[in-house]
Amino acid sequence: MRRLFSILLSAFLMLGLAPIANAAGEALNKDRPSSEFTASALSLCSENARFQERASSATSAKDIARFERYGKASCGDDGLPHLIVAPTIEPFGALANRHHEGDVLIPAHIFIYIAGIIGWSGREYLRASKLKKNPAENEIIIDFALARQCLRKGAAWPLEANKQGRSGDLREKDENITLNGPR
Repeated sequence: MRRLFSILLSAFLMLGLAPIANAAGEALNKDRPSSEFTASALSLCSENARFQERASSATSAKDIARFERYGKASCGDDGLPHLIVAPTIEPFGALANRHHEGDVLIPAHIFIYIAGIIGWSGREYLRASKLKKNPAENEIIIDFALARQCLRKGAAWPLEANKQGRSGDLREKDENITLNGPR
């Protein structure tokens, strides 16, 4: 059952099918104005006067092409394009509601993956260097053959983290952790 839950959770997170959380349910403070964000103050940039004013000052072909591209975006009162990544509509609305994922979500996932590779490779390097006869020397003078091997292992860090998390090898046992403060 734990494996099925882990697989389903991973699939839902990768597809972006997380349920929308609504903590309030109904308005708790009915006497106060709503604090919900709405994009009603935004208009199409090609119809925004401030944006058109800024676009008319473009002189080079590169700037003109940029303003034409931004003309399809949503602009605020300041005449600047604003990015809105809307929440998904359940259950399969994430597949149909694709607008600005390439602007924010995809680069964020790539960043997290690359940061994970770096972190997991460093963790594997330290764990592998502990097995050598002089581990402190491997931390000062990098063993590039071992580092390359750990970097290759780091590319599969999501799978390895899942496997080690299920086996209990991902975290250190409580009795091996030293405490510095009062107990």
